[in-house]
Amino acid sequence: MHACPNILKGSFTLSCILALSQCSIYECVCPLCSCKAPGCGCRVVSEWSFKKDGVDAGMIDLANETRGAQLDDRDTFLGIGNKRIARWDMRAPEGVVQELSSPSVMTWDGGHDYKTDVAFNCMATSGDGYVVIGSDDGQIRLYGNKTLTRANTAIPGLGGPITAVDVTYDGKWVLATTKNYLMVVKTTYKDKGGKETNGFKSKMGARAPAPRLLRLKAEDQPLLQGAPLRQGKFTWVTEAGRDERWIVASCGNHTVLWNFGQVKLAEPTTTSYGGLTTCTNYHLIKKQESVVDSVFVHDNYANSPGANDTSMVVVTKHQVWSLADDD
Repeated sequence: MHACPNILKGSFTLSCILALSQCSIYECVCPLCSCKAPGCGCRVVSEWSFKKDGVDAGMIDLANETRGAQLDDRDTFLGIGNKRIARWDMRAPEGVVQELSSPSVMTWDGGHDYKTDVAFNCMATSGDGYVVIGSDDGQIRLYGNKTLTRANTAIPGLGGPITAVDVTYDGKWVLATTKNYLMVVKTTYKDKGGKETNGFKSKMGARAPAPRLLRLKAEDQPLLQGAPLRQGKFTWVTEAGRDERWIVASCGNHTVLWNFGQVKLAEPTTTSYGGLTTCTNYHLIKKQESVVDSVFVHDNYANSPGANDTSMVVVTKHQVWSLADDD
């Protein structure tokens, strides 16, 4: 188990964290921390502020430019605000990063400002750099990997705000989290010429496949005490040719696990929200206190001793449970 002393002392509060530079640096919405080794403690090594044209540009969520970019040595990443999608560059234009006592300004490297409040809330990227963004109004927007100025597809929601999104490495499936359900959306379809394409490249419109819902069973509600679903994620895959096998989310004191293969093949034996195929087969893993987040171990390490294809790191308020810990 590992905890940052700066957080425990209340020195700052994190809203999200992002691994960069071969996972040696962690970019936070707040400071930037670098951990030398598990258990050694964190230290703030550099601090940046987000500004565009000299004006503060607060970020709500961050994402790597591609799903596996944190394993590379790169200095750029993506971020969203309520009305903005942006690409940021940690390299100072003058070539020298200032000391912590005088925070550097992150370099704006492109993006788009919306005139109206689009209520962006969360984002994720695929292996090819396709971008998916979820909004408080329930919409899911799909952007290509060439430009951030316009979404090629906007998928209407079912009424609930989108609190987290994820996308498979190949960009063929998107996962959106709301407090009452997870929505699984297939992004591929056939164009007018019969060629397969996806909603990141062009507008799906009426050709979009119907989404599938992942919901909790009524009989489990007393056990979960009405807690919301949070932070839905696919298996962590960063290489082409590998398929994500599982979906995980947090709910109260539990981690909820769905078999993604079964979700893709599910028949509409159970439906909800106007006839959408709804999957209610899952596994519950209980902890003694509220689960903050549940994250899969990287696919490359799922075959290490003691691990399997559902190995995760589960974070509660006071503890971090690794694959070596007991369920």
